[in-house]
Amino acid sequence: MLKSIRTKLTVTYIILIVTVMVSSSFLLLNILKQYYFDYQYTEMTRSAALISSFVAPKLVDKPDVVDISNVAFDFARQFNARVIVTDHKQRVVGDSQRIEGLVGTTLERKEIAAALEQKEKWTVQYSDLSKTWVLQVAVPVLQEDKVVGAVFLASSLSQIHGIQRDIRNYLIIATVLAVIVAGLLGRFLARKMTDPLQALTVAAEKMARGDLSQQVKVSTNDEIGRLTIKFNEMARQLQQSTKQLKEFVANASHEMRTPLTSLNILVKSIRDYPLSKEEQQEFLEDIDEELERLIRLVDDLLDLTRLDSVASDDTMVLLDIVPAVQSTLEMLRKRAEEKGLIFSYSLPERAAPVLVVLHQIKQIVFNLVDNAIKYTPAGGQIKVTLKEEGDVLKFCVSDTGVGIPEDQREKIFERFYRVDKARSREQGGTGLGLSIVREIVKRHGGKVWVEDGEQGHGSTFIVTLPLPELPAEEN
Repeated sequence: MLKSIRTKLTVTYIILIVTVMVSSSFLLLNILKQYYFDYQYTEMTRSAALISSFVAPKLVDKPDVVDISNVAFDFARQFNARVIVTDHKQRVVGDSQRIEGLVGTTLERKEIAAALEQKEKWTVQYSDLSKTWVLQVAVPVLQEDKVVGAVFLASSLSQIHGIQRDIRNYLIIATVLAVIVAGLLGRFLARKMTDPLQALTVAAEKMARGDLSQQVKVSTNDEIGRLTIKFNEMARQLQQSTKQLKEFVANASHEMRTPLTSLNILVKSIRDYPLSKEEQQEFLEDIDEELERLIRLVDDLLDLTRLDSVASDDTMVLLDIVPAVQSTLEMLRKRAEEKGLIFSYSLPERAAPVLVVLHQIKQIVFNLVDNAIKYTPAGGQIKVTLKEEGDVLKFCVSDTGVGIPEDQREKIFERFYRVDKARSREQGGTGLGLSIVREIVKRHGGKVWVEDGEQGHGSTFIVTLPLPELPAEEN
């Protein structure tokens, strides 16, 4: 009888109290948040309009950036905000931040664009410079009913967030106290029910606030216990999926932004400016290079997606990988020699068979040797070896290139990580090659790491694949 959920539902008033408190807290926080944002927006808009009236006459003729910047600086101190003044073409003619300011640049922000069209627009975003959230507004600068520029204000929301945090803490304390009181009143009747439900409620609240690393102790064998087990499974899966999704979206967006920006500039230049045939051809070649770069990035992302979703055990076969390795190296030899590199490899005639997905082994060889070619200057050497060593098959790629600092040798196998980002992009790398190698090696039960190259020059990448234990007849 005590294991029946129907009996335990007689004390659901405890859950009702918790639900009411939490709902009221969220409702109150949302109301206060909207109130503070509206208040801040109104004050900033009023301040921006005041600044606009001061700088309007200064934008009619050739703007004096020093004079306008001084005005912006004076108002910035009064309003505790950053002040930027632009002309009607969004060129910055005044900035309250005198050091490393934006004067002379074009500030393409949607708030300013809206202001120039005499529309209202405000945004909230995180500032990497001040390490805080900021509210941003812009108003038009009018001179005789003509828009001659815009005033852009950015103000920190740290004070507002601090107030909200204090209120949230008070509400959390109040909620906890309510739960304690409700628990004391009902513990004689429903202690075995309220404890797991309370734990689930607290965990759910934390997950709703973004903390997905929640695991609730299973203390009963009834419906609530089974619900707790499923909740824990859901939390683990949701945490893993959310982490992978965030990393993927952030990294992929970052990597695609550069070539897309270049393509945007090139296409607009061809469209908007008269170019000679030679210049057009040069721009088209640049567009082709950026498209190829995007294609390589998408191909690598698709490879990682396949590795994440397909079990390699279904397609593994037992075979000697020497011919596949040799054919891949021969394909890469020409590229190395065209760059002026000394390329050599040492392979046995035959090697012990291993369980592999053949095209993935070729991909390991290609990615490692391709990296060595990219980052080894002309006149350098690349040496590849394959041999049996104990119970593993050991594959090594040594070069005399730029080398990898010891403190970054683990990080280079992370997705999108680069030791030298500028140089890697210049070489056409996507930052995914070594990640793909690690995933493939991991699925084959092997290991991959990097060491100093021969005589301390360059790098040596080492991959080991386990040799299967075969019956005596097969050996």
